[in-house]
Amino acid sequence: MVDPTQGARRNWMKAAFAAVIAGLGSASYLFRRSLWARLSLWTRLAEFNASPPLLPHDPVKDRCRLAVSHGGSPAANVDAVLDKLGGIGRYVGEEDIVIVKVSAQWWNQGMTNVAAVKRLVEQVLERPGFKGEVVLFENTHFRLANGSGLSRAWTRPSERNVDVPGWHCMGDLLPHFSGRNAPVSAVGLIDAGPSALADSGWHDAGHAFGVYGGDNRGPIAAGEDRDGYHWDFAETFSLMRSLVDEARTPLTWPRFTSPRSGIVIDLRDGLFRRDGGKLVALADRKLTFINMTTVNEHGATGITAACKSAMGIVDMSAGQLGTHPLARGYQSVHYFGVPGAIWRMAGPLAHFAAKVRTPDLILSVAEWIGVTPAGPWDNEKDVRLDAASAIKANTMVAGSDPVAIDTWCARHLFMTSEGIRKDLWNLDDPGARLVRFLRYYRQIWGRGTMDPALMEVV
Repeated sequence: MVDPTQGARRNWMKAAFAAVIAGLGSASYLFRRSLWARLSLWTRLAEFNASPPLLPHDPVKDRCRLAVSHGGSPAANVDAVLDKLGGIGRYVGEEDIVIVKVSAQWWNQGMTNVAAVKRLVEQVLERPGFKGEVVLFENTHFRLANGSGLSRAWTRPSERNVDVPGWHCMGDLLPHFSGRNAPVSAVGLIDAGPSALADSGWHDAGHAFGVYGGDNRGPIAAGEDRDGYHWDFAETFSLMRSLVDEARTPLTWPRFTSPRSGIVIDLRDGLFRRDGGKLVALADRKLTFINMTTVNEHGATGITAACKSAMGIVDMSAGQLGTHPLARGYQSVHYFGVPGAIWRMAGPLAHFAAKVRTPDLILSVAEWIGVTPAGPWDNEKDVRLDAASAIKANTMVAGSDPVAIDTWCARHLFMTSEGIRKDLWNLDDPGARLVRFLRYYRQIWGRGTMDPALMEVV
């Protein structure tokens, strides 16, 4: 039973603590901020860390179809799942602007298989009558010395997950299609603000493949026609985490321009052309969004696959560890549940899916997966990079329900592996990180199935 006085007590305590801190006029901002953080920790709400309930499934709304292919080459697996789903023409029209989100922050098993991306693009180009274009995109949250966001796996050679003879990295896709004069280009998105983590090595001590953080241009202002990121504070996702404060993350999404056609792509609002400093909507063109994800174990969310992949679209500088003035007092998506409930990042991720855009088609590419192996393991290593943690899964899962895809991958790829971190991805354990993450994602998104009985697998 809910205590009707609980909200009043919280408001009273919050006001009292605020008055005390405000009275410390001679103290520095950092001291006041530290004190407030301690008060938040001391008064943390038990329900913030508690496992979300499994909300009942709707037998009609939550029913979905997944296509699975196993054992073929990455290209053959792409062809197989698309064929099972009715062909690429079911998703892509003749004149569509097709944006394909890849995973490129990490290399090896941490990135989307390059041969699979190549084949997906070829499938679009080979669609009968296709006169549109394809734009590959990703926010690695890193930028090169020349300012380009095509960093990390775009330029860093990978020991695994390329699978195209003579190719070495994700960036090899670009000269390949350019040499054929194909309507294919790529955009590396860059966060709007800098980060306190800019000096961190991120398994690239010399920063040869990118520096973490944005370029300090700030979010797009009202009326601006430039590329960048929207930060919508009116659509902030928030949740009380203590008696004195709440976790809150502004809704962010990108706007970027096709290098080939000049068409402006706003992920929430659609397609535009620039005309005299203004953006004019292209009502006769359709934006199709395809997401090609990796499938790996993840310490915060259990696994990183379809649901978490939007982390490579949102602006990570819009909150904690982002140092832009507008980010003060907010959590970035990745730090929404810190400390103690980091899996709650599912909330702002699902909020993004509900308020901005969900993919028309998802291909989770599990050619390789990263899993913590049995035996000695150095925690300084990353399962997405190291050869000892790489498992050749040779599998692809496609559909439009990210919750169902992640559930299928956990049960059939991770739970059947010899990985030892069952606390992360064991779907039969209500306390596992992935279970908490997916339950909360469903709660906020209002859709998605974790029930195998509602998944038609073809």
